[in-house]
Amino acid sequence: MPWSQLSPMDQKTQFIADYLRRSLSVTELCEHYGISRKSGYKWIERYEHGGLASLAERSRRPHVCPTQTPEEVVQALIETRERHPSWGAKKLLAFLSGRHPDGWPGRPAPPSATSSLGTA
Repeated sequence: MPWSQLSPMDQKTQFIADYLRRSLSVTELCEHYGISRKSGYKWIERYEHGGLASLAERSRRPHVCPTQTPEEVVQALIETRERHPSWGAKKLLAFLSGRHPDGWPGRPAPPSATSSLGTA
């Protein structure tokens, strides 16, 4: 007989089912499932507010990135790169900075410009 392996969602579902039976305290359930009480209470709260669907894994990605290069700057870099494909990020930034003598808000550093060009 093969080993039984539970996915994280199956483990959460079983944890909630055992919690609803009220046969063990939350502390005992957490010990049984090998999780912290903080996680146990978090799962219970999510279940009570949204049902089983709310127990699914959530993205840990931030909603916003305050240091992200502004989209208009990325577009300017891409358009200039299309006209001058042999230029690197440093030269592209110097060229675009020359077109903005009063300062270029959101001007990225050369490594940021390189990564912006690579993801475009």
